Amino acid sequence: MLNEYHESLLHLPIENGIIKTGIEGWLQPIEAHYLYECAYNSNNILELGCYHGLSTTIMAQAIYDAGNKGTMTTLDVFNDNINETMKNVKTHTPEVNVNYEVEDAINFVIADNKKYDMIFIDANHTYEWMKILTQKLSKISEGKIIFHDFFHKSTGVQKAVEEVLGLATHKIGSIGVYE
Repeated sequence: MLNEYHESLLHLPIENGIIKTGIEGWLQPIEAHYLYECAYNSNNILELGCYHGLSTTIMAQAIYDAGNKGTMTTLDVFNDNINETMKNVKTHTPEVNVNYEVEDAINFVIADNKKYDMIFIDANHTYEWMKILTQKLSKISEGKIIFHDFFHKSTGVQKAVEEVLGLATHKIGSIGVYE
């Protein structure tokens, strides 16, 4: 374990297997634990799809705990989700500078010139959209690409991603990881 907070993520209250922290979202304890660890060891993080900021605040806490050395950009297509995420990050980790964007992830990736050593994707789960996004990610990725809801059969995530990148390197809860 990296620290007490990292350990605590495995012991948060859960309902139907999903952690309950006061921030709406859908993460299993093992997923939250893994995201924290990855973010702690990353320097430039991109989150595509933030909803209300559950994963965002966990990763921001990791950045802070690692000495506030990293940068993080999060985006969502819905302005209300970005506003809620901003509120939650400011409440839980005000010391961390997070860049917020209201934009479609595909358009953002096409226009972006930065490189990221961690990309966490929890956005549009349709097969067609996810396949297009996955094809564009190599332009900006220098490390882990983490797909949430990868193993949920009701989404098109796994099929789309595997057609582009092959089999996942790791499985963590419902997350598929590519390194």
